[in-house]
Amino acid sequence: MGAAPGSSDLGAWIRRLRAPGATAPPGGEPESDVDDTAVGWAAEHARRYVATGGADDGWDGPRPIVLLYTTGRRSGRRRRNPVLCFEGSEDRADRYVIASYGGAPEHPAWYRNLVADPRVEVRFLTEHYAAVAVTLDDAERALLWPRIVERYPMFAEYQRGTDRLIPVVRLVPT
Repeated sequence: MGAAPGSSDLGAWIRRLRAPGATAPPGGEPESDVDDTAVGWAAEHARRYVATGGADDGWDGPRPIVLLYTTGRRSGRRRRNPVLCFEGSEDRADRYVIASYGGAPEHPAWYRNLVADPRVEVRFLTEHYAAVAVTLDDAERALLWPRIVERYPMFAEYQRGTDRLIPVVRLVPT
């Protein structure tokens, strides 16, 4: 879908509604100059998430959700996607995202973007920070995967439904 008609107006509106205490990434406003995912319902979730500081993302599914900002591998534009997040432990701030794409045969566009450029931004509620996206190697993934599917059983179904190994990505704050 890219930027919706009037998206610059929507972006200004979202920035005005941004929750107090939200931080901008280095170099600017977190929601300036960003294109939402082409998936309409997901784009609406992202807009609601930003407008309410993560309090309302319009999602009835599992939590927590982060907004993941990547750089388009072809367009070079900032792209914003709401993604289910797995928090690795209570004593560390490890956050992981799972590139399941619902078990589709191909990786989601956001994952292909971060493979091309692993410098990403993450928004968790009102916290916004720069990170590097690191795809877990097979051994690391094998250790974490059982904990992920214990919390989110649908990922086991998605993995059974595709021939590709679903990537797990650590978001390392920079």
